[in-house]
Amino acid sequence: MSEQDSDPPVSTGRGDDGTTTLLGSGRIGKDDPRIVVLGDVDEASSFLGLARAEADEEVGGLLIWLQRLLYRVMGDLAMPKEDNVVGEDDLKFLDAALEEWRGRTQIPKEFVIPGESRRAPRRRPLRSAPRSLVAAGYANEHPHAERVVNRLSDLLFVLARNADGEKTLSKG
Repeated sequence: MSEQDSDPPVSTGRGDDGTTTLLGSGRIGKDDPRIVVLGDVDEASSFLGLARAEADEEVGGLLIWLQRLLYRVMGDLAMPKEDNVVGEDDLKFLDAALEEWRGRTQIPKEFVIPGESRRAPRRRPLRSAPRSLVAAGYANEHPHAERVVNRLSDLLFVLARNADGEKTLSKG
């Protein structure tokens, strides 16, 4: 590897015109719905990284798996001419994790105000991803991606309640 290859530039300046490069699609506008969806999913992965930094080993292992899943979702969305990688097995994994953690977690009957624990994974960014996926018209092209990000949001809600334990401001 040359020195340039091992230390790629962070900024090329090519995006200063309001466009970006998308794999297999060339230059497209930064306001393109596909870029919006990719941004929403990437933001969700970043928030999972924040939660993972404070998580115990068990939850941290699950969160890194979820981040890797989100990268596969982004790959599917970024490469529309390729076969989808995210599939039924991913959905089954999420359903099993949701069932396991739901069995270990008390869900309050009241409205939950998030933020009782810094360890609680934040699901807010993942609330945007399913909406932007549908709004962009990509749900049919990537049916498992839509279901996966939706189910992942449910799992993060349960994980957050588990991290918060008995504490919740919603009871006051």
